[in-house]
Amino acid sequence: MNRLFRTCLLACLAVIVSICPARGAGPDRVRQTWKGDLPQIIENHRPIRVLVVYNRTNFFMKEGAMRGLEADMMRAYEEHLAKTYKKELVRLVFVPVPMKELFPALLDGRGDIAAAALTVTEERSRVADFATPYRTGVNEIVVGGPRSAAVADADALSGRRLTVLAGSSYAEHLADLNAGLKKRKRAPARVTDADPYLATEDLLEMAARGMIPYTVADNFLADLWQKVYPKLRLYPDAAIHRDGRLAWAVRKNCPELRRSLSEFAATVRQGTLLGNMLFKRYYENDDFVTDPTTQVEIGKLRSMAKLFQKYAEMYDFDWLKIAALAYQESRFDMNRKSAAGAVGVMQIKPSTAAGPQVGIKDVYTLENNIHAGVKYLRFLVDNYFLDVAPSARMDFALAAYNAGPARIMQVRKRAAEMGLDPKRWFGNCEWAAFDMIGRETTGYVAHVQMYYAAYKGTEEILVKRREAM
Repeated sequence: MNRLFRTCLLACLAVIVSICPARGAGPDRVRQTWKGDLPQIIENHRPIRVLVVYNRTNFFMKEGAMRGLEADMMRAYEEHLAKTYKKELVRLVFVPVPMKELFPALLDGRGDIAAAALTVTEERSRVADFATPYRTGVNEIVVGGPRSAAVADADALSGRRLTVLAGSSYAEHLADLNAGLKKRKRAPARVTDADPYLATEDLLEMAARGMIPYTVADNFLADLWQKVYPKLRLYPDAAIHRDGRLAWAVRKNCPELRRSLSEFAATVRQGTLLGNMLFKRYYENDDFVTDPTTQVEIGKLRSMAKLFQKYAEMYDFDWLKIAALAYQESRFDMNRKSAAGAVGVMQIKPSTAAGPQVGIKDVYTLENNIHAGVKYLRFLVDNYFLDVAPSARMDFALAAYNAGPARIMQVRKRAAEMGLDPKRWFGNCEWAAFDMIGRETTGYVAHVQMYYAAYKGTEEILVKRREAM
């Protein structure tokens, strides 16, 4: 592809992926391998790690927010769990991985749920368990481009070249098709593995542009993207698999998590009010699908990304974490003003910014607002939390940014009284904060870290995808 197209393709996400590497790594509790069922996750105060595949319909970023069918359904699942475990701090965090890494990551303990519009297959069912399906009747159809010959049925793929993702159900079902063709002494379809960092939506785009002759997609996905790329040719009679079921996967030794997901699936399955609403939002409306070469959705972040990077570097922070903080505070809305008088993207009070700790008087301009917020965060770390481990300082600083440093020092004292570690936030001081303040501050810190983990996990994937296109 030409340079303009490669640039446009990911422009809407370029603010998350930068040539300037983000310092530091994601929270240890997300990165480390760990295996346990839902009761152990709750007992150990761990986040539920949801493995997702970054694409343009199921999980993607829009102006810093996590969107997509799987993102919305998993957030609804988080609410479902909060109602079930009212006295517990239950949270989800998204971990983006390439499709071919989805099940290896699940089995290795790098995630707890695989959520990627997964078709239940025999091969997958041998290694993982699936919750009750949330959608049924899915056909995997052949899709060609403007110069591709028509395909009457699946057998007509004999000798033709198709490009699909390794690890996808399409690859598995094409292997089944080829086995049948071989038995009938016919030439197999020539299946090529796509670059692992691409997504099916990328392959549909490549087919529309004549870069590959054929690919395979779920019928509803192909229908959606044909609206964007009218040159796509859909061949519903050439289905390599029919009546597929979409469901979430868990490890074999997680019956309680599977049961919980199955209960939730009943509330968002095909035909339910919520399930139909979410599916229509991403697969019937075209609000979120645009041709990146003709309409680039860059939103509010482009003007902010360089400022986040500038001041994060100045005060020795990871700029992606500053972006996550700003998103949690204001959704990147410079015009936002709180009832307490906090203003701008960083939601900092003018009096706090003008005080001796920060010394920035005008926080009504974007640059000064970001500068003041980051400098105040540095002040919190250096003056209140140097006694805790470096990996935990940001957790406490975020809590203090939300509730005030004096309040968080009280929380630490309360944690010690409760027999908890006053130098650790997650699983320790967060419980004292829950006891003293309620869910606001604990949820605040968790959400900032959740956005950060998603931003960070997406970074490598998008860089690799840019190289592949």
